[in-house]
Amino acid sequence: MAVQRGNDARLDDRERNDWTIRDEDARQYVRGAVDATVALVESTFGPAGMEKLVATTDRQNRDTLRRIDDAGRLFDAIESGDGFGHPVAALFVDGVDGMRSRVHDGTTASVLLTGALMDEGFDLVERGLAPSSVVVGYGIARARAGDALDELARPVDSNDEATLANVAATTMTTALDPAVRDELSARVASTVGRLADAGDGGWPNTDHAKVLTAPGVDAATYDGLVLSRPADAGPNGRGVTTPITDATVAILDRAIDFEETASVLDGGEGIQLTSPEAANRYRRELDARIEGAAERLVEGGVDVLVSLEKLDETVVDAFERAGLAVVDKATYPKEDVYRLAEATGGTVVSKLGDLTPERLGRAERVERREVGDEVWTAFEGCPGPVFTIVAGGQTAEEARRREGAIEDALETAATAAIDGQVVPGAGAPAAAVAAAIRDGETSVAGREQLAVGAFADAVERLPAVLARNAGHDPVTAVTDLRTAHATEGESSVGLSAETGAPVDAWEAGIVEPRRVFSQAIETAAAIVEQLLTIDTVLYPNVELYGYTPRPERE
Repeated sequence: MAVQRGNDARLDDRERNDWTIRDEDARQYVRGAVDATVALVESTFGPAGMEKLVATTDRQNRDTLRRIDDAGRLFDAIESGDGFGHPVAALFVDGVDGMRSRVHDGTTASVLLTGALMDEGFDLVERGLAPSSVVVGYGIARARAGDALDELARPVDSNDEATLANVAATTMTTALDPAVRDELSARVASTVGRLADAGDGGWPNTDHAKVLTAPGVDAATYDGLVLSRPADAGPNGRGVTTPITDATVAILDRAIDFEETASVLDGGEGIQLTSPEAANRYRRELDARIEGAAERLVEGGVDVLVSLEKLDETVVDAFERAGLAVVDKATYPKEDVYRLAEATGGTVVSKLGDLTPERLGRAERVERREVGDEVWTAFEGCPGPVFTIVAGGQTAEEARRREGAIEDALETAATAAIDGQVVPGAGAPAAAVAAAIRDGETSVAGREQLAVGAFADAVERLPAVLARNAGHDPVTAVTDLRTAHATEGESSVGLSAETGAPVDAWEAGIVEPRRVFSQAIETAAAIVEQLLTIDTVLYPNVELYGYTPRPERE
């Protein structure tokens, strides 16, 4: 799926007859790409947003259909296919991808705000304002937006589970039953608090939290890691057949090769067996090596051996006969073996000889479950700060969507705890910022004043889209918000998705990290600064004869 070029006839003529497009046509080229990208995600914005059905691939590269209600995941799905063929759309998406990688929320708001700022900016340029003046005016407005958010924000810390639960619930815009959302958001808040307690400087490390979902399972939080792999992944051995208490765990990230040090060499490099006697002797020695390694592991107190790679069947058989439980091919995902080491207090090693006692991990209980088409091995009661949130769903698609919602909620709740600031949601920050910018608009001298006012108009489009997606009249909703924010002390008023009327977002529990909206503004303004000043588009992969690069001079 790719964003297509606009169908403006003038552009088509230039495409056939020239290597470049300039001025008004170039602006139309850029504007068309921005509008098309915004149109992809606009209807997904807000708690009442719609979804997109996207043909993509899953983690095992199998074709699948996914319902997506988030701009970041939609862009990921497109880029995993044909990608964005339009160069302007590619620049646009690259810019907002950077925001998603940092805060995991606000991507859609950033896209919509970019589109609104581009619309307002191009209108000003067409009226005669220089693009540089628009950029300067937008910069003034951005500074005032920051001041407005400073006044709007409230403090929060990792121990404030009620506020962090509200942040998590606000992030979970996926259509969830209210009771399910409340339960999952409470688990997210508790997990973030525990990660912060164990983290350096009180910062929660969300890499130490795993989210696992499957149809029909009950929601739970494990003090440790649940390894998961497809049932048809093809590992050897039986795994953990019965629960193991007070387990000692060894973790390998490579397959075990007993042949590389075998002593039966019959000439030349490597192992060459030129007689039946040599073959039998080699087999006996190899079996002895494997059995000896198994005995040493058991004598060292190892109960469970976890391997990132698939182990040879003969090795697994010997280890199981010695009393070891073997979990091999733990590649789903690969980083889980390192999470397991963090959880159990062990160390990932590459060779059995490196498994000294201080490199072994421990878990109070290890148990295996078959869940749908997956095998789960739960390492519970681990000493390290690693946690697994498990959630279910009626269908596999519902479970997958809950997984994405919980992952995003973990990141945003952690962001709030790290930054120590939250703001009301429901469009309240946009309305507060627009009101603050308009209050100081007349103090700006020169033509940049027009751009400052345009910035306020652009920001106000966000609550308008919220209202429209929820089935309410956007003009009435924005007018009511303006009236509310004109009243002193009403800066936390946002839009109710249910009624379309103004609502105090703090009281409604609609809360988000301050950084989400701040970063949406900064990202949008940065992208606009890149795109608004384009006046010529050169076609890619075209040799421009006569062009000589200017060398750098010292």
